[in-house]
Amino acid sequence: MNDKKQGYIDENAKRPRQHISRLAFLLAGLLIAVTSVSLVFVGFIASRASTQQAVANEERLFRSTLSDRLRAIVRDQISLTSSDRSVQNLVRQFNPEFVRKSFEDLWSEHRLSKVMLISGGDRVLAETFEDYTHIIERPVAETPGLEVIVEKLKVMYRRNRVRVPGGFGHRSLRGIDQSEYAIMGFLQIDGRPALFGAMPIVPDDHAVTQPDGPPTILLSARYIEGKLLKRLNRQLNFSSLAFVSGPRDRENGPFHPVLDQFGDPIGIFQWDSKTISTSIWPTIIPVIAVLSIALAALAFGIAWRIGQLTTSLQSSERQNRYLALHDSLSGLSNRLHFNRMLENAVSSLPASPFAVLHCDLDNFKPVNDTFGHATGDLVIRNVATRLKDAVGEKGLVSRVGGDEFMIIYHGPINKAHLTRLGTTLIASVCGPIAVSEKDTVNVGLSVGIARAPGDGATAEILVGRSDQALYQSKIMGRGQVSFYSDLQESSSEPKLLAQMPGHFQRQARGG
Repeated sequence: MNDKKQGYIDENAKRPRQHISRLAFLLAGLLIAVTSVSLVFVGFIASRASTQQAVANEERLFRSTLSDRLRAIVRDQISLTSSDRSVQNLVRQFNPEFVRKSFEDLWSEHRLSKVMLISGGDRVLAETFEDYTHIIERPVAETPGLEVIVEKLKVMYRRNRVRVPGGFGHRSLRGIDQSEYAIMGFLQIDGRPALFGAMPIVPDDHAVTQPDGPPTILLSARYIEGKLLKRLNRQLNFSSLAFVSGPRDRENGPFHPVLDQFGDPIGIFQWDSKTISTSIWPTIIPVIAVLSIALAALAFGIAWRIGQLTTSLQSSERQNRYLALHDSLSGLSNRLHFNRMLENAVSSLPASPFAVLHCDLDNFKPVNDTFGHATGDLVIRNVATRLKDAVGEKGLVSRVGGDEFMIIYHGPINKAHLTRLGTTLIASVCGPIAVSEKDTVNVGLSVGIARAPGDGATAEILVGRSDQALYQSKIMGRGQVSFYSDLQESSSEPKLLAQMPGHFQRQARGG
């Protein structure tokens, strides 16, 4: 009887223990399941955040590059749109031969897809079809969206014009953003989507004045097609960059919409993002399976994966920061980086004096004309390396324009030392540059120097005065080193130059 009772008690004691054991296994299984689901959720969020950040970075970089391309269109035409001769021959009177010659020059130098001359009376007076100029008179309304551009430019022109003896002039373009005197954007031209830049024709030296009334306008455009896409992608290195016409809903992946002047969609730029095409799920699923057996293995897998994602994001951030601050052709600092470093240097004055060297290549245009722009790019890269080697660790060499370089030099700034440095720069650039197995080319260099704080204590003044010194080197026969401090106060040329926009100073130098 006692044996039976003891057996009954032992059996009843086992049942709670078995129940607790099953509950423990159940809780352990539930914990593993919750942990696995949590990992799946974390992996999904991390993957989506990484993808969204990478796509946002790519889209931001594309917008910046596209904006630079739009501004380049305005820069390409500004030698014609800001000129006393243009006002005389296109506004005061209509000179067909001047139109043909000017449009032909724009085509030969920049290969613009379309150039249109629009009168103050809203009539198209001339337009190009590639290298052919057609003198015609038709209403702007025949080109959808063109009326909106013309009306906006009229308002902008009235805001910028100034009254001068004999008529009207235009405020100086020097130091103001292009968006204050020009309109840039997208337009359907001849049924084809295009990037455009348009601005009124205004005087530069004011030897000729504008008549009263609305302005005469020049519009330049590039069709959004293969050549433009290749040129954009040389800076971006995106995969499968393409343009798709017509309205489109947002799809997965990075894209940039294009709207016309009415706000209607023209199409979208789209490309394949490497982040989207690389799936992380084949890596996470095996980790989850391992976690079901051992939580320690799961913890290691999470840490490893997060480390990979962080490294990828940091690498992407570093690359984007580098691209934002460096010239993609030469590898030197770009204008944005130069301006930041110049402001930093100015903030250290007078404790830390420095010099600004303004350099411009001589005889570079014949290289492009003779051998092509690919050879010109090779020459720019070679010159950039030579300048950087010559300056060394004491200076920052930047490419701020096509064949224009600027240097912030923190070494000795006495005149003798800077003269030797300038001479060294000229000598290093003047050496032969091999452009093929048989051909070499030679370019020269002119240098203008402004010293801080003696020649100025602000970034704008130092850049302007080094530019004036560079102009002095040009008019002295090129291949020279000039100091702003040596310019005579009574010299008419520096005074005239100081009143000229920076673009026209470079035009006057004829680099």
